[in-house]
Amino acid sequence: MTSTRPGTACGGAGPDKDDPPMPKRSVSSDRVYKSRLPFAQATIAGDFMFVCCVGADLQGKYAIGDARRQTQQCIDNIRALLEEAGASLKDVVKCTVYVTDRAYWEPMNEVYCANFAEEPPHRVSCIVNGLGSPDCLVEIDATAHLGKAG
Repeated sequence: MTSTRPGTACGGAGPDKDDPPMPKRSVSSDRVYKSRLPFAQATIAGDFMFVCCVGADLQGKYAIGDARRQTQQCIDNIRALLEEAGASLKDVVKCTVYVTDRAYWEPMNEVYCANFAEEPPHRVSCIVNGLGSPDCLVEIDATAHLGKAG
């Protein structure tokens, strides 16, 4: 496909320069470890909330070598951030789960399934070579539809 307008590689009309950016706001919780890195714990844009959590506790520590505990901590962190926006795990529509070794797959999956037993969200799972910390075995990126909650 050939672009008909400059700056629109996919051939679409592209954003109108007069369109205001979608409003967004950050969400944080005192129940979740606050990284010193420059990113929000969660972001709400429109009716959606985007949350990415690792299995670190409030002190930023990981349960070393324990994929089950790290997965539960990830989900607890996601839950805490959702609750700040008046939402719950039932509002999650998609998760991407990262594990650093195939051996962590089954323990992660058991904990994940126990927490998303009713109407589990769409999920993509990836085995990756590493995450931000060498102690981090599991990371979960979740998208929730807030509807009237947010």
